Amino acid sequence: MPDIFGEYKNLKSFEVEFFDEVYMHRIMCKIKNIEPDKMLIYSENTKTGDNKPKVGTNLTLNVYSENGIYNSLSSVIDVQDDGEYTTYAITYPVQNKVTQRREYFRANLHIPFIMTINRNDKEDILEGETVNICGKGICIQTTKPFLPYESIYLIINFNTRKIETKAEYVYTRTLVDNGKPAFQHAFVLTTIKQEDIDYIVGQCFLYQLS
Repeated sequence: MPDIFGEYKNLKSFEVEFFDEVYMHRIMCKIKNIEPDKMLIYSENTKTGDNKPKVGTNLTLNVYSENGIYNSLSSVIDVQDDGEYTTYAITYPVQNKVTQRREYFRANLHIPFIMTINRNDKEDILEGETVNICGKGICIQTTKPFLPYESIYLIINFNTRKIETKAEYVYTRTLVDNGKPAFQHAFVLTTIKQEDIDYIVGQCFLYQLS
């Protein structure tokens, strides 16, 4: 099995980019099964709407992993829609390399956030500061694992800008902090505006220069 298996097998979700005749679309997908010659991935229809790739569509898979951000190329072999989920059979991803795209450049900036998590018709509010941030994602640290959810809404409060976006949970890294268990959770920002991505990227580069 190629090395890419190690990057995908523990992911909760990852970003898929594709073009139709006019526009670029981004949807969040999850792994259903990994086979030697193809992968099965799926998306939730309530989140993607009509933004679905077709058979033959070329894809870019953006994987936000503990080892960095990877871009891989693939294409759609088959599509199955059962009403709640759409499952895509895709060619095995190739060119699995750490990305150099500016929106994924991460900096250890500690920015206040408010995360609203919908679970079973209830809202959980999580507040704190980011461990690190990039134009398309954040990492936070808590003392508990991240539980299943329906949706996430995030507010990131920079000194001169408030950024609001939906988010999706992608992975957790466990560690020990002051002798106690801790969990670092990573999220992709799914509906962030391009001007907000540009602002975060600028703040990340300023941090590196300081």
